[in-house]
Amino acid sequence: MSLLEVTGLRTEIDTAQGRICPVDGVSLAVRAGETLGVVGESGSGKTMTGMSIMRLLPPGGSITGGSIRLDGRELTELDESVMRTVRGSELAMIFQDPMTSLNPVRTIGSQLREAYRIHVDSSRAAATARATEVLGLVGMPRPRERLDDYPHQLSGGMRQRVMIALGLMCDPKLLIADEPTTALDVSIQAQILTLIDDLKSQLSMGVLLITHDMGVIAEYADRVAVMYGGQVVEQSGVQELFERPRHRYTQALLAAMPTLELDRNAELATIPGSPPKLLDLAPGCRFAPRCAFAQDDCRSADPSLIGGDHLHACFHPADGRTQAADVVVGVREAAEPRGSDSLVQLFDVHKRFGVRSRRPFAPSRAVQAVSGVTLTIAAGETLGIVGESGCGKTTLGRMLVGLERPTSGSVSFDGRDLSAQSRTGFRRRRRDLQMMFQDSAAALDPRMTVAALIAEPLVAQGIGTRRERRRTVAELLAAVGLPPEAAERYPHEFSGGQRQRIAMARALALRPKVIVADEPVSALDVSVQAQILNLMRSLQDRYGQTYVVISHDLSLLKYLADRIGVMYLGRLVELGAGEDVYSAPRHPYTAGLIKAIPVPESAKNREAAARSTGLGGELPSAIDPPSGCHFRTRCPLATERCATEVPILKPSDGLHAVACHHPLTTHVLTPVR
Repeated sequence: MSLLEVTGLRTEIDTAQGRICPVDGVSLAVRAGETLGVVGESGSGKTMTGMSIMRLLPPGGSITGGSIRLDGRELTELDESVMRTVRGSELAMIFQDPMTSLNPVRTIGSQLREAYRIHVDSSRAAATARATEVLGLVGMPRPRERLDDYPHQLSGGMRQRVMIALGLMCDPKLLIADEPTTALDVSIQAQILTLIDDLKSQLSMGVLLITHDMGVIAEYADRVAVMYGGQVVEQSGVQELFERPRHRYTQALLAAMPTLELDRNAELATIPGSPPKLLDLAPGCRFAPRCAFAQDDCRSADPSLIGGDHLHACFHPADGRTQAADVVVGVREAAEPRGSDSLVQLFDVHKRFGVRSRRPFAPSRAVQAVSGVTLTIAAGETLGIVGESGCGKTTLGRMLVGLERPTSGSVSFDGRDLSAQSRTGFRRRRRDLQMMFQDSAAALDPRMTVAALIAEPLVAQGIGTRRERRRTVAELLAAVGLPPEAAERYPHEFSGGQRQRIAMARALALRPKVIVADEPVSALDVSVQAQILNLMRSLQDRYGQTYVVISHDLSLLKYLADRIGVMYLGRLVELGAGEDVYSAPRHPYTAGLIKAIPVPESAKNREAAARSTGLGGELPSAIDPPSGCHFRTRCPLATERCATEVPILKPSDGLHAVACHHPLTTHVLTPVR
């Protein structure tokens, strides 16, 4: 018997543009101890399906049809007071963005205690003990200390762990995880998903895992439902779906993912067009306008789910994973050799941030965000920086563009030390150094039109007349693939992928020589992600851009970057050509990161694939890092030398540079995928 049974669910929402139906006839089931993955692009109805099950719909939203049964009880018939007792105790949801779900003026401990005491009659001490226990379960470093922290004092990964702890406080029967690891690095992602997987088995808990990452689905889901346009278009076991996808949309999603085997000279496959807006829909298959195989019957009738154990709603299903005809695939022209001229130099750069002590009159402490990084970036190259949350990647990027000044050491651009220049001279240099931030929605002023946002750097630098700026805005919109009419619209009127294009156009306005892109596609669907990555490559070929791409996605960096630097607790521990770093990682930390990458392949090898990240132990504090090699507390190869002597980043055995006393050798690397 299924723990959750959803049958013919239909949800409608009244909007200013009209009545839309984001969930249209969805049927799915989750058994106890099972993970059902729900995958699809933004706007496909994944999250709204989860919110409908929770009965947490936005204003104007209502369930207009279908059934939701949890452990035999019909949820659609419960009044709101009873439903409140169900949420949290029997049914819990982990939301995608923890900062919109956590109260910024309350401590983590108070929010966890509240979630527990609402449903369990307990004392404050018992609630505190439970909160500490659950924070420990989700891998929070020093859980007892974290109870007194506020959300803004935690990294993104730690905030997501708090969200998961909130969902698990009362041991729910069903956990709905809505993109729980989207913005997390691969090692923490693997830890979180493995944790949910283990708890699912221990507690016989059902899990509805909503994600756009097919690699996560391949490794952590038992069955999968693919959604498009508010409908389930394919549903089967994971192995069956990856080996024999039937719906053309499923094939396109699989083809659009960057993998470690992808040729860097090949463009990523993309899905033309965009998902339907679910308003005044034309008859027929909702994927037909984007499908290369659509025929007349696809445009006149809506296909139903058929196929027994492998359901699919397609009049012309595929018979295997043939990709070429399903999606737009291009071959990138071989780029000109990258320039060897040194453009940016970092020499022994350190960055420390002061931290106020919790105890009065206690000595001040400092977070060692970046410790002794020396690096050279050549003109026209793409350098990738990868590492776990808190390793110093973003701080390093901010110092590269002058948003942070190093505590010691120097950052030079084109032969001139940025910190030594006058304010006027530094402002002129800033024209050549621009940054794309991770959250484009937060980085773009919602009160300004797109034209004003893109032109703002030109205005700030006093470049051009109004007519020249308008012409530049039009050229940049065309360069990033947006229509001219986008200029008069506001950021909130665009999708995530379109906002990232706007952010890129803004970064290009001053024709900078260096763009630092901080997690540019971490929260985007795989199809939109492919479009942005192709765009970045094409703009680099056109304008000769130098990119520094900060990411936790190693597959992305292998495809995009010429060289990759791996950071751990403020130090650069490995640096080399992208292909070399992946085919022969020299540092144990790099090997562990590669091992943690979820692979979007057939599930037949899931039992053989190691789910362990290879990164045991707890991430040390950047306030009091380990002596010697910072990674030694988690390294299986650590010796006494590692505790007393700091390893220096240098070439090893004629190969790329590594900061390790015991670098890995080729025969050790064979199991690393």
